[in-house]
Amino acid sequence: MANSGGQKYLLLIISLISYLLFLFLWMGVSFHLSFITQIDDTLIPLLQGEVTDSKTLFFTILTQLGGTIAMILFSLITVIIVWRKLGVRLAIWAGATFFTGELLIPQIFKHLTLRQRPDDPLIPISGYSFPSGHAAGSTTFYGFLAILLLLFYLKKKSSKVVVPILLALFILLIMISRVYLSVHYPSDVIAGCLVGTGTIMLATFIYERGFFRLKNR
Repeated sequence: MANSGGQKYLLLIISLISYLLFLFLWMGVSFHLSFITQIDDTLIPLLQGEVTDSKTLFFTILTQLGGTIAMILFSLITVIIVWRKLGVRLAIWAGATFFTGELLIPQIFKHLTLRQRPDDPLIPISGYSFPSGHAAGSTTFYGFLAILLLLFYLKKKSSKVVVPILLALFILLIMISRVYLSVHYPSDVIAGCLVGTGTIMLATFIYERGFFRLKNR
């Protein structure tokens, strides 16, 4: 990634905007503001569509790849690989990013908000609804994976475009799965995506500032 001052601060600005938009949604949910209902009522029919056995099976399997167990496992494996290949400082950087976006922020706000999940979920589910841990976790993990690949591994211009797009589409599918399965409202998954986006943009900004450079290995 380029190291120009403009881009460094652009990453910070994107991070701050993402977190501020998340807080805006949180306030809307907490105070039961009408725009949250409008968002959910508009997007649920578009994202859920017709419920079929094949779609339910597909999204039930897919959603597991954004679940807590999968995210913790994938994150631990990634941190170990980063530690072995790139050094302990970058492993700490990766681990802190995963912990913040996948667990810390989502769990704090779930217990602050106490939003109940939608009625009649298509799969067994427990816990609170806002923000979506799957959306936050998958955006953080798969988004940060794209950043790691861009920073250290992808060399061809085509792969630098294709790989992030594929990972972004995968994140989007996981987000859709949560609404389709009636375990989250659209505002939940949007909020989770904003948490993940804010976290990985902040992490990249911190890296670009030189705190976790490879030379510190």
